[in-house]
Amino acid sequence: MSYGQEVMLPGSQGFQLQGYVLSKAGSTGHQRLGLVIFHPYAQMGGCCDDPIVLSIFRQAARCQDVQTVVRYNQRGVGASSGCKSLWGAQDMADATALCQHILTMHNGPTHLHLVGYSWGACVAAHAAQLQHVTAFVGISPVTGGLASFFLRTRRHLSQLPLILPKMLILGDRDQFSSVASLQKVFGSEQSGKNQQDLAVPQTEHIPACFVIMTDCDHFYINQRKEMAEKVLQFCSKQFANQTKL
Repeated sequence: MSYGQEVMLPGSQGFQLQGYVLSKAGSTGHQRLGLVIFHPYAQMGGCCDDPIVLSIFRQAARCQDVQTVVRYNQRGVGASSGCKSLWGAQDMADATALCQHILTMHNGPTHLHLVGYSWGACVAAHAAQLQHVTAFVGISPVTGGLASFFLRTRRHLSQLPLILPKMLILGDRDQFSSVASLQKVFGSEQSGKNQQDLAVPQTEHIPACFVIMTDCDHFYINQRKEMAEKVLQFCSKQFANQTKL
């Protein structure tokens, strides 16, 4: 299958970002869903060819509800211009600029759902403040240990709007996060009893939906397809709810 057409996408301050875009032919309805996938920390080798990123891209390409799928390399990665960011300020600004561009594409998405893996969840959290971003998925956001302290991940994740539907996926053996540290950031309003009900109700404050995968670490080895299916199930249900309004 195709992993998207290679393009150069606009970041902030004139920087160009290497991206891969898959737009499905014939998707010209009034309401159209786009999915943007954000890769892990570039300084540690993160890129848009990461196995988790590709697993989600594959699943989104098969999902009939998704019209456009985008993955891209942050600054200094692959053919993207600039240098890799240490603290992430440039990555956050680029993410917002890139999502704004996607929303203005001809016959492009009217709704954007953002999916961030590891550090990518922090990057996506800043772009999630855009008006037409209507759901967020964080896969193993780093919320514990020295990495979280160094990168100030909790501060970045706190940028997510309270009214935005969001799902957090975590392996119970994650090396960089724990259920307790994740709930300190997002709250513990939803317990494991309702993890299967992935359609979050539209209320003034929408609690995060937590999905904990058993016998799974930060890298989801042998469980990537299952994880990606959960992501797209959530996105499809959210999109269905949003287009009923």
